[in-house]
Amino acid sequence: MTEVQGNTPPRWLGRPWWSLCLDVVGGWRQNVDKLSQLVRLLATLFRPSLSLSRLRRLADQGHCEAIPTMSQLWVAARHQLSFSLGADTRAFYKAQGIPWTFHNLRRLVAYPTTMMDPIGLLSPRDTIIQHVLQTFHRHATYDLVLLLAHEGGVEAMQAQLDQLARGTHLHQRSLDALVEDGSYHDRLRRDVPEFAANPHVPARPIPPGLSDDALLMLAMDQFKDLRGYTNYAARLTVGPLDVARELVRLAFNETIGGVVGFTLGPKTLVVEACDPAFVALHAPNAAV
Repeated sequence: MTEVQGNTPPRWLGRPWWSLCLDVVGGWRQNVDKLSQLVRLLATLFRPSLSLSRLRRLADQGHCEAIPTMSQLWVAARHQLSFSLGADTRAFYKAQGIPWTFHNLRRLVAYPTTMMDPIGLLSPRDTIIQHVLQTFHRHATYDLVLLLAHEGGVEAMQAQLDQLARGTHLHQRSLDALVEDGSYHDRLRRDVPEFAANPHVPARPIPPGLSDDALLMLAMDQFKDLRGYTNYAARLTVGPLDVARELVRLAFNETIGGVVGFTLGPKTLVVEACDPAFVALHAPNAAV
């Protein structure tokens, strides 16, 4: 995987564990910022109309066609986490020599809100920016599009990227101690101006041969941008009870289930909800 993507080792590998932990804790200013982002995210969680208004704004800009219900968005988010991001990230961490549990605990301490919003539409602007700066993305189109739902979002992303290059970012130490690819920030310095110049630049295709799991390849392609995510969500026949069931499954699978090797619920995404072109490309035999 790392050879196909052109990844380089994280620069922090080999440092003492206690030093890596101290870097993500931060001081007074950093933790006030974390708390502020948490309050804003929780406020949006209880105002679903705000999330949908952000999505409608992106639809008006031509970044998606469908406006799913909140239930559809939440269930699709569970599928994205379990059948695309989770499996993809585990394989990437293994290839990079990054310990899964230790690293994710540090990410949670460094900026909790970046791990609390599987949809992205609940997050404040700076949480989205922190997520992009903190975590390797093949192409951060999905998140950069989300920033267009916030006034000055892409400009703020560029400003914080410049601060990171100068070594003056508020969360400099934690970002330097977390980013999983040594060349990632250099790529962002090319990708963000490209997106700012053309917000409709397509997400890069998933590299052929990235995984030998056809359904994982299908999931990665389907969820690589907001358009694919919302198209998938809008095709699901679900309601509030389905959301509650999926949240219970996710909580079990990521805790007890992970320890005992048993998972609840489906083992892959709903193929019928995927774009036909992606199904034909990656998993034609799975089509119904």
